[in-house]
Amino acid sequence: MKKQIYVLLLLLIIVFFSGCSNDKDNNQGEEVKVYYIDSKTSTLVSENYTPIETEKKLIVEELLSALRKEPKNVVYKKALPDKVTIKDLSIKADELTINFDSTYNELVGIPEVLCRAAIVRTLTQIDGLKYVVFNVSDQQFVDSNGLSLFTKEDFIESTSAETNYKVSLYFADATGQALVDTVTNIFYTGTGSIEELVIKQLINGPTQPGMLNTVPEGTTLLNVTTKEGICVVDFNEKFNDSLPNVSKEISIYSVVNSLVELPGINKVQFKINGTVGETYERNLSLVKGEE
Repeated sequence: MKKQIYVLLLLLIIVFFSGCSNDKDNNQGEEVKVYYIDSKTSTLVSENYTPIETEKKLIVEELLSALRKEPKNVVYKKALPDKVTIKDLSIKADELTINFDSTYNELVGIPEVLCRAAIVRTLTQIDGLKYVVFNVSDQQFVDSNGLSLFTKEDFIESTSAETNYKVSLYFADATGQALVDTVTNIFYTGTGSIEELVIKQLINGPTQPGMLNTVPEGTTLLNVTTKEGICVVDFNEKFNDSLPNVSKEISIYSVVNSLVELPGINKVQFKINGTVGETYERNLSLVKGEE
């Protein structure tokens, strides 16, 4: 009887310590990669790091802190800017949810993609974490490819900045009185910005039949910048020219709607040769099928 009690107590002790060990993460003492951004803001680079913490959530917090620190290599840039605030995070099974405040929306184009890639590729090295969900002000973030649940496989670790980027472009329909949304893959080579590429695609005109150009011939993009959710587009005077079959309203909202589709852009302000003009928000009432 005493022997049976001893065996039972031994089993209970084993189960107890097994349960305690399940609260720990076996990344302790194991080297992982913390991802940063290269000097050209075109691709990911990494440095080795050994976590000190043992519990999964604490390791996540430790690695997020590491992403905010300046890398040892002076030509690298930290992936998570100081201005971007994390409100809270939670872990459910193999899924990590990070809730950012609205400052995350200030990241646009390739810098946003690289920041997201660095976070996902760094944190999914933690044992038991496979997916990362990004919430911005309690709303689930969805990227240009329609993804909201991210794995390390969604971001290719390569030395090339070249990538395809899916965007929505708005051109005029055959009547010139409505907009048509067309999803296009544009090839990004690591130079310029996504906003610049979108505008250049609009200037080049549609490639599909039944659509009309919305940007007057001779229009030149002088500059484009995005800050605090407002994309400022500076054209030369040719943008004010009239198109024979397309209304000016359609021309303006072709640019506005296309740019507002990009993450972090809520409004578009126009300039002509540096002179500040009107600011516009997205207008879906002009889009065919969205009335």
